[in-house]
Amino acid sequence: MHSSNHSSAVPLTFAQKARLLFECLPLPFFALAFVFCATILDDITGAPPPQALLLFLGFVILVVGWTAINRLRDLASGVALVQEDLLERAFRSRGAARNPFRGKFAQLGAMRLTSRAYGQVTSVGLRNRCHVAYSPASKIVWWLERLD
Repeated sequence: MHSSNHSSAVPLTFAQKARLLFECLPLPFFALAFVFCATILDDITGAPPPQALLLFLGFVILVVGWTAINRLRDLASGVALVQEDLLERAFRSRGAARNPFRGKFAQLGAMRLTSRAYGQVTSVGLRNRCHVAYSPASKIVWWLERLD
């Protein structure tokens, strides 16, 4: 079995950088919602905010904060890694309205596929080796290219 752990890097495009930055936006939104609920909401309603609401918002901030940190790590690197791998499976999640495409690779494991990468699955074919351009912290595959 041919195995290559060698990876190279290509610069992220403007659109890829914009997508990574856009996916960080839930963090400031929920942080502002938390601050609003903790400071201003009681002035409006005359009662302190429910503790369950503050706990829920705190949990959401942790989750979207972790996502934002990963996106910012990839954004700060400025590059997508390109690695040879075996595409084992590609599918569209039924329940996911946003980012529904997924792929399973022999070395990289489970990754999110952009719509461009998912569209390239038919030209790459399953169980074929391909070059995979991806952001490692975000686990997003930007494009696929079949190896001949």
